[in-house]
Amino acid sequence: MLPVVLYNGARPWRAAREMGELIAAVGPELARYQPAQRYHVVDERHLAEDDLPSDNLITSVVALEQSGSAKDLARVVEALQAKLGGPHETGLRRAFVDWVRQTAERVAPPGGWVRPVRTLEELKMTLVERAAEWPKQWLQEGIEQGLAQQRALLCRQAALRFGAETAARVSSAVDRIAGPEGLAVAGEWIVRAGDGEELVERLTQIAEGDTP
Repeated sequence: MLPVVLYNGARPWRAAREMGELIAAVGPELARYQPAQRYHVVDERHLAEDDLPSDNLITSVVALEQSGSAKDLARVVEALQAKLGGPHETGLRRAFVDWVRQTAERVAPPGGWVRPVRTLEELKMTLVERAAEWPKQWLQEGIEQGLAQQRALLCRQAALRFGAETAARVSSAVDRIAGPEGLAVAGEWIVRAGDGEELVERLTQIAEGDTP
């Protein structure tokens, strides 16, 4: 019997690998009765691609754990199709379909999804589609986060110059400014405006599409 631990934690495995190391020391009379067995660790997230045989299912498990994109997952599914082609492996194929879908949900952007499928072939086709769509979603998410940070900065600058009350009115105005160009002009007016009333008026004009 070969004891094996499949480990998929983010940090490398540091625990003792010899059972005897986990047991308190005893006198020589009892030492020979203590279990002494070593186990093998497959540290899935820290293995190189060529550390395991290519025709072993554990290799696909490791590749699945290391996947970070829909494209990576599609390659894993392609390898599984070659390994699980027999009629007696139906249950194992279904298990991997569910497992890959769960992993895909983990690496997907917010709002990304993988439609329910029943076969590895359907799953591969879906992942290929998502490999093209998800980068666009990540880009859009990054743009939206950047705009939100820019709006927050403008409100802080307005508060420093004109006070909290004006900053609250500025927040309402900049929330309605959609693009980075308009927010850039808003930033200029925080510097140029003579008072809070003028600033709010100018930002309202920008939000309504009438850039001063």
